[in-house]
Amino acid sequence: MKAKELENIEKQTLMEEIFDQIDTYVMVLDNRNTVLIANKKVKEKYGNVIGKKCYEVHHKTPKAPDFCVMNCVKDGITGDTTFFDDAITKRWYDVSVSKILVGDKCFFVHLMTDVNEKHFREEKIIELNQALRVLNKILRHDILNNITVIMLSLEMMKTEDISLKNRALSAIQKSVELVNKMRDLETAISSGGELKTYDVKTKLAEIIISFPEIKFKVEGNCKILADEAIISVFNNLLRNAVIHGKADKVDIFMEKKSGFCTIKISDNGVGIPDVIKDKLFDEGVSYDENKGMGLGLYIVKKTIERYGGDVSFENNVPKGTTFILKLRNSL
Repeated sequence: MKAKELENIEKQTLMEEIFDQIDTYVMVLDNRNTVLIANKKVKEKYGNVIGKKCYEVHHKTPKAPDFCVMNCVKDGITGDTTFFDDAITKRWYDVSVSKILVGDKCFFVHLMTDVNEKHFREEKIIELNQALRVLNKILRHDILNNITVIMLSLEMMKTEDISLKNRALSAIQKSVELVNKMRDLETAISSGGELKTYDVKTKLAEIIISFPEIKFKVEGNCKILADEAIISVFNNLLRNAVIHGKADKVDIFMEKKSGFCTIKISDNGVGIPDVIKDKLFDEGVSYDENKGMGLGLYIVKKTIERYGGDVSFENNVPKGTTFILKLRNSL
């Protein structure tokens, strides 16, 4: 073997060794998005990718998605993006692509970094800031107003005016409820503990005894991934049925499908007004003569989202509302 050929082989071996030591996913592509070189980290994750298109590797699609950074680089735009790998790992990645010219040939260095933890830390910070804003609003306004009412009413306690005494008691009860709601909200948003297995039927049995005025029917069962905030979720939905829906009957149906548990909670109440349906889960939204703080369903939504699930609602037939929870099964 000639010295020049040996030198080229040594350089190629050295380059491959360097690529393999890089703690990120490195690929070299041609101008048709075909993988020419891949480092050890890519091969461990995806197997043999040489000769495949990069979008076949990352997205399991027959063509490049609209947000493909390769298209940006080819058009002369900086190639950086963040994407969620829904096809394989269910994780977030940062991707950057750089163009390299070797003689009259064009190559692209494709770098991909796992930023899943970083992404969720940033989301958690946003959620915590939202929670602080809500808590501060409650502390500044609602509780302060209730305590002011209590103080003024207690100053008049010498009078036999029953309405003043009832006003004081009502303000105290509202303050207690506010404190409990804030505790639920803090648990719903700021909890970062590991999710555990919960038997839904067992947990519901503990909760529904607090609603003796409701006739319950429970069918099916699931084991879900959750934490103690799930108690607040069920409590808020059942209280909503009683206080706002004026319901006296609630049917709960559960089924397992495709790794998820679907829980349907249907009441025979008055239903939800059309005017607030689009913003029902927003913070501060409440309705009817028993208007509260508008935190109950907001807490439900934030908790279910933290579990990686989904919550929605629909009209019940012939009347009332059905809330639909979709939660991950515990395997």
